[in-house]
Amino acid sequence: MKKAFVTGASGFIGSAVVRELLSDGVEVRVLMRKGADHRTIDGLDVEVIEGDLLDASALAKGLVGADACFHVAGMNQLWLRGRGDIKRIYEANDRGAGMVLRTAAEAGCEAIVHTSTVAVIARPEEDRHSHEADFAVEHELAVHYARSKFLGEARAKKLADEGAPVVIVNPSAPMGPWDVKPTPTGRVVLDFLRRKMPGYMETGLNVIDVQDCARGHILAAQRGKHGERYILGHENLAILKIFELLSELSGIPAPKFKVPKLVGLLTGVMSELKSRATGRPPAVPLAGVRMAMKPMFYDNQKAVSELGLATRPVKETLRRAAAWFVEHDYVEAPPNDLGSWNAE
Repeated sequence: MKKAFVTGASGFIGSAVVRELLSDGVEVRVLMRKGADHRTIDGLDVEVIEGDLLDASALAKGLVGADACFHVAGMNQLWLRGRGDIKRIYEANDRGAGMVLRTAAEAGCEAIVHTSTVAVIARPEEDRHSHEADFAVEHELAVHYARSKFLGEARAKKLADEGAPVVIVNPSAPMGPWDVKPTPTGRVVLDFLRRKMPGYMETGLNVIDVQDCARGHILAAQRGKHGERYILGHENLAILKIFELLSELSGIPAPKFKVPKLVGLLTGVMSELKSRATGRPPAVPLAGVRMAMKPMFYDNQKAVSELGLATRPVKETLRRAAAWFVEHDYVEAPPNDLGSWNAE
């Protein structure tokens, strides 16, 4: 791989993919919307093409000479203000995905990686972790984010079935440095450090370091089977265990109060009602609560065995994430020294 085109470089995963490509000596060209927050790539040696996912000329320009395309861009809002936001999320995650992937195929890219999400993978009734063969049904997906990503992944699969070199990756809950906005998973760490976690719901996440997730994208381009999807995840942890690890690292006490799921749902409803009045995003999005009603646990063995995905310990990932937030003044330093976020 000599030259790669990346969408979503202003985002958490996309910027990590850019950094991993650059570390491999790959020439990188990125698509950025006009006025987009570009803090994630400031100072990086990349060529910026201005445009959006539906801008055919910008996509064509970005793909000239590229032998790989990483379509990482997407809209991951859980709270949508109304019809305008709903329209935008489907334009980005469904129609935009189709536009980028097809343009990349027509441009002759040898490897095309589509970033989906584990939110489109069904959760089985039996007592096991979800894997790639657990196919969700669109109408059963509870939130617009998951539905729109489901449709975008379907476009990727259709293109692969037509012969395009498309590989799909489904990241779980990435954490780590450069979560500038931050993402919902990053906010878990940040709110804990800000001591805004008085209680917890009985749920769980599959956590992966964002750098390992980014490396998984590159491995998918190099080794992935066309038309296949790969869960880019690592360790399945109860949310309380995540807080306990953060407590060990930071010296901040973990929450003790378990919030009943009904109370969590009611909190989400009240939080969104308040947001309608203020116009500000809810502290507890109802969509997030609904997604967390069952533990979000996944099996990453396909990516490990077929791609060679390697992962670092989750405690180190949490340390890196927390240290980055502290070093970049998102939160005051906790009682314990977290060390430097970029120290391996």
